[in-house]
Amino acid sequence: MGLIPLIEPAHMFHPGVVVTENGIIVSTVFREADSCGIILYHIADGISVRFPFTDEYRFGSLYSVKISPLQANEWCYQLYSGSTCFVDPGCRSVLEIESEGKMIRAGGFFYEPDHHLPAYRSSLTKKDGDDFIYCLHVRGFTMLSGDLQSVPGTFSAAAEKIDYLKSLGVTAVELMPVYELQPETRANKGPRTMEDALALYPVNIKGHPIRDLSVPRINYWGYTRGFYYAPRASLSTPGYPGGPQKEFADMVRRFHDAGISVYLQLFFPGSVSTLAQTQIVRFYVTHYAIDGFHLMGSIEDLRVFSSDPILADTKLFHTSFPYEDIAGTDAENPESGLISTANLYNYNSVFSNLLRCFCKSDDYVLREFMYEFLKVPAGHGNVHYICSNDGFTLRDLVSYNDRHNEANGEGGNDGTVQNYSWNCGVEGDTDDEEVLRLRGNQIRNMLTLLFLSQSTPLLNAGDEVLNTQQGNNNPYCQDNELGWTGWDNGEAGEETLRFLRKIIAFKKAHRIFTGVKPFKSTDYLGCGYPDLSLHGEEAWKPDLGQFSHSIGICLCENYVRPSDKTDLIYLAVNMHWESRELGLPKLAPGRRWNLLVDTALEDSFIEGECIMDDQRIVEVAPRSIRILNTVTSNKPVRRRPAKKKAAPVTETVAAQESVKAATPDAEPVKKAEAAKAAAPDAEPVKKAEAAKAAAPDTETVQTQDTAKNITPDPDEIPAQNKVKDSSNEEE
Repeated sequence: MGLIPLIEPAHMFHPGVVVTENGIIVSTVFREADSCGIILYHIADGISVRFPFTDEYRFGSLYSVKISPLQANEWCYQLYSGSTCFVDPGCRSVLEIESEGKMIRAGGFFYEPDHHLPAYRSSLTKKDGDDFIYCLHVRGFTMLSGDLQSVPGTFSAAAEKIDYLKSLGVTAVELMPVYELQPETRANKGPRTMEDALALYPVNIKGHPIRDLSVPRINYWGYTRGFYYAPRASLSTPGYPGGPQKEFADMVRRFHDAGISVYLQLFFPGSVSTLAQTQIVRFYVTHYAIDGFHLMGSIEDLRVFSSDPILADTKLFHTSFPYEDIAGTDAENPESGLISTANLYNYNSVFSNLLRCFCKSDDYVLREFMYEFLKVPAGHGNVHYICSNDGFTLRDLVSYNDRHNEANGEGGNDGTVQNYSWNCGVEGDTDDEEVLRLRGNQIRNMLTLLFLSQSTPLLNAGDEVLNTQQGNNNPYCQDNELGWTGWDNGEAGEETLRFLRKIIAFKKAHRIFTGVKPFKSTDYLGCGYPDLSLHGEEAWKPDLGQFSHSIGICLCENYVRPSDKTDLIYLAVNMHWESRELGLPKLAPGRRWNLLVDTALEDSFIEGECIMDDQRIVEVAPRSIRILNTVTSNKPVRRRPAKKKAAPVTETVAAQESVKAATPDAEPVKKAEAAKAAAPDAEPVKKAEAAKAAAPDTETVQTQDTAKNITPDPDEIPAQNKVKDSSNEEE
């Protein structure tokens, strides 16, 4: 074992663990402890050395000691108070070793001296609007990958998938909790109220237990209090040189070398103070060069994170931020300049819920959805997603109306009941070709609207290959094939993957979709078209009424890419259960509308030029999207040969009946048409006719009132959506 280490005061001012060239510094809190201290364990042979803490080592309740000489990687430790020994919450790793004939759990130190840190590195920089986040569970992401050299379920295995992620266009990965978890203690303490008791031991109306207490349940997701500084040993390769810390650091480095940022999810219960939270975030920035954090749980003061100078280049994600309270001068140091909100991102389920409702033809949704789809936040970021780990997968979203969580051992009563899903006519798996085609349509529709929305898109791991959880929307305890990412999902999975790659490439090729600056809905360049205009059955006349399910969105690329020709992109979006026609703006001589994408086709991206037969309107199949652009062409109009449709114009009886059951607010066509005529937000005919007569080929301020209502000034607070944000719901 060598020399016996010696102890001396360290005079630290906050809790923590530091590794020096020849020893360690441990600083921790003990309040009114009769006897307290640290026990060092020599990893090789389990020999222990006990060091009591005395008054000479403390300021108030904070005890700080320096212990040397020793090699930090050869030792681990426990703290003790009286007769109780425990693992330091601030330890840098958690180990299990044998000492005095029994196995104990102890804390470890950082794998190298703290002055060797990558703190002063150049952070990864990307062009505005290029971000694409991919959310994954390190273990579940690779457990079913059959082509790995690394041990599945480890940090190394996740890094081995970098080439695959690059092929998707991913620029950042968001990792579900990767730190060691503290043992659950709530049940041992016992419930304090009847509500607590029912949460622990739920019963049905007859008083019989719902939860099968004989079935062991693990915390697979990791949303609980943890040893936040310690990468989880179960995610590490056995025998990896340097242990979990080094393997985690190597994984981060490999992602950075590939140009991919790494964001961590951190879940804090109410027992973790704001000071402790900021120290944890700082630690991962300075010790592992982490690029961003999704802050979850109980976050009392977001301003502390946003104003922290160490985190100035770090992206922070939360349900929402108090931007007006954050932006501006640093009150404590006004000479230091303004505090920026550029790296703060709203991350909630509002867009997801509206997208789901819109795509399944719900009424009262179009206006609110368009607001979220087109909104470009000023001064901060916004994350959009279809599915997250907490809820249905994309495949299950179009396959199940109801949750099927029986495998969780809680009688199927856990997980949210508000999924905004639609099974397209059949609950669960089916061989019905018409239902499968409709599901494929819906998936392509949602992916298109996600990646062409004016925000940072996020994809949940496996959704690109149609991973399924068999209708389980809360597999928090499923460390098995049900909760892991499944990669072999047949031809349908491969088709979805191909479509995703193409829609991402399309977005990158058209900068108008990157959400760089808010739309003004006016022709402020004098090019003949506004940057954004909306259209209905007639050009320039959008129907945003309560029962409308179709909209034409015209975007002028000249506002982001100068050109001597007018370049337009037109999204013809129809989520009605019947085909619809949408009006097209009139083009200059020699310019023609050309079809690029049709999600009603299994092979949605059109090869070669496909000039529209009718340059005045575009017909869109039920629940599908067509994307058009403008080209120079003098070719005669030709018809494109018919191809196999992914969703027929007339759906099956079963699917139609399911629509009625899943969307009870859907009105009969006649009633919808009547409502449309009476809708208070519909543009008056006289106003539209006058505007059309005044400017038949260009958008006027008057005819863009509707568009401006949808894309208001970014500083405005949007009207409360009818669909709530469910991103913070309890399990």
